[in-house]
Amino acid sequence: MGCARRYPLLGKRMNRLEKFRADLLSPRIFRVLTVAILMAAVIIIQCLALAAIIFNGPLLPYTVQGTSMMLFGAVVFSLVIGATSSFPGMLAYPQEISATVLGSLGAGIVAGAVRSGHGDAPFMTMVAMLILSGLLTGLFFLAIGRFRLAGYFRFIPYPVAGGFFAGSGCVLVLAALSVMCGETLGWQDLFRLFDSDMVWKWVPGLGCGLVLLIAMNRGSGFVAMMGSVVVLTALYHLGLSILEVPLDEAKARGLLLSGIAKDGATWPVFGLDDMAQVDWSTVARHVPDLLTVSLVTLLCLLVCVDGLEVATGVEVDLDSEFRAAGIANICAGAGGSITGCQSFILSLACRRFGEDTPWIGIVVAAVLSLSLFFGTGAMELLPMSIIGGVLFFIGSDLINTWLVKARKRLSWADYGIIVLICFAITVFGFIEGVGVGMLATLVMFAFRLSREEIVVEEFTARQRTSTRIRSVPDRALLLDRSGRLQGYRLDGYLFFGSVYRLIDQLKQPMGADPRPICIILDFSAVSGCDLSAVTCLCRFARFVNSIGTQLVICAASEPIQKSLRNNLPLEDRDAIRFEADLDHALERGEDAVLAKANEELAQAAGDSRGQLLARVASDLEERLNEQIVFEELVEQLQPWLESREYQAGERLTLQGKVQEGMHLVISGQGCTTILFGFF
Repeated sequence: MGCARRYPLLGKRMNRLEKFRADLLSPRIFRVLTVAILMAAVIIIQCLALAAIIFNGPLLPYTVQGTSMMLFGAVVFSLVIGATSSFPGMLAYPQEISATVLGSLGAGIVAGAVRSGHGDAPFMTMVAMLILSGLLTGLFFLAIGRFRLAGYFRFIPYPVAGGFFAGSGCVLVLAALSVMCGETLGWQDLFRLFDSDMVWKWVPGLGCGLVLLIAMNRGSGFVAMMGSVVVLTALYHLGLSILEVPLDEAKARGLLLSGIAKDGATWPVFGLDDMAQVDWSTVARHVPDLLTVSLVTLLCLLVCVDGLEVATGVEVDLDSEFRAAGIANICAGAGGSITGCQSFILSLACRRFGEDTPWIGIVVAAVLSLSLFFGTGAMELLPMSIIGGVLFFIGSDLINTWLVKARKRLSWADYGIIVLICFAITVFGFIEGVGVGMLATLVMFAFRLSREEIVVEEFTARQRTSTRIRSVPDRALLLDRSGRLQGYRLDGYLFFGSVYRLIDQLKQPMGADPRPICIILDFSAVSGCDLSAVTCLCRFARFVNSIGTQLVICAASEPIQKSLRNNLPLEDRDAIRFEADLDHALERGEDAVLAKANEELAQAAGDSRGQLLARVASDLEERLNEQIVFEELVEQLQPWLESREYQAGERLTLQGKVQEGMHLVISGQGCTTILFGFF
């Protein structure tokens, strides 16, 4: 225990090993086996759908090899993330959203690789893309987890993530129709679905997808999914038997999953020698798409972790999850799997089954390994329409979650961003969707920020005064001319969207008669300024300086001061006066107002001075009476008083320290005072 306290990381690992041992020796391990078999069956169907997404169209003959690679990835993700996750019972597998990005590249890869002249060049080029994608994503995730940067990625805007997922759902639906029809379809080709030779291919799959969607949304769970797939597959084969269609003919016509791995082996499906067939120029052209895959996978991981924390109330170590996902992606990518991460749906299902143990991922990996090495042949009995139906269910569920249900909890602006990103991804592609999404989010952020009030307080010399002691006539002048000192306390970040409204507000008093002598801007709560804000403030400073008004900025940070000075011409460097705090700024403003007032009084008629004297006469009389009483008191206490003089910067007293005697302040200002002490 002492060792665990001294080394927290070692303590966590010891606790995890202890939980492994306790769960293995408990009766719950049999329930874990049952749930793991169910989860593995769902993942197998998912891998079949993923292979159909990636290896579609001209790559369709390699679907079985692709399924084996997806299964290998599922084994790695389940084992690595399930055993090391900070969330007990976490499951992971290759993600369908990243598959949609790579699947959309199939036609381009085939067109480029066919020119190389090798028979398996298209397949091996896609494999190289998958390997490189896994490596880039894995290194990216490892760097985030290693340097504990995960917290910075939690701030990805919700509408951007929602737009990615909604767009991926639309692409998945189109991919499902392509799988069911046996050829690549674009949105412009959807009218062909109603041709007589097409309808009977996609209608069964569409029915399967709708059944799964209804069952899952009503809480029927994974048992309903598996039962629907099994029943529909059996009915499909019954129909083939009634129509007397042999299995070989059904495979040739694209009705069943076909494309047995070379030499009859299920794994591995490629070797190092096969990498010589890769068209590396095609791979290089698609590196930006691979970076998009990493970004989309990151979004999937963040949404999964955030969703699990909200749904279960369990805090997840996000840096640890990134490290685990990074290692898993590198290992899975080496076997040709697409990128993957933690699964919200399956992990939450394990929680609802009551199996929150790390063993669930290990047992799932074991079941998937048996299917990988011994069960691939049975996959060829699966109808393509059923696989497409599962794919249609996944895409429809994403659309339902991020386009239908999301509308109830989002504002129209946020929902509009989701729809815009979804449309861009669907019509133009993922890279274009990323660009449109980021641009729309920045524009919306700038618009919202520009609507925020940055002036939190507006004051004059009547509401706020400096601590400087002033004579009664000066106080009367400041009170009489309080409107000629205008102050504004600012808050937030000044940028092009908000500074123009600020300048408009500052210019309003400039049209009054008389206009302000001094304008004070309190920057104590300003976090920063962009170049547009700096330029506007400098332009305003030059304007007010030209008409005889001082602009004083107080409590501004050194970078802000430097930026403002550097953007003023040499002849206008004094257009902005800087003060350390608001009190000094008020003192400077009061001095400017008093100087202008005395100048005006000197030029005014004699009755103006008489009026001022009449206004302050009563105040002067009251102050003189107070001074007389104070001087009499000091005279009576003279035998017990000791004169003390304090130098500039010397402290009179400290908070929490017992005061020595009583101090009567006779004269002084700021930090320089002359005191008589009573001891």
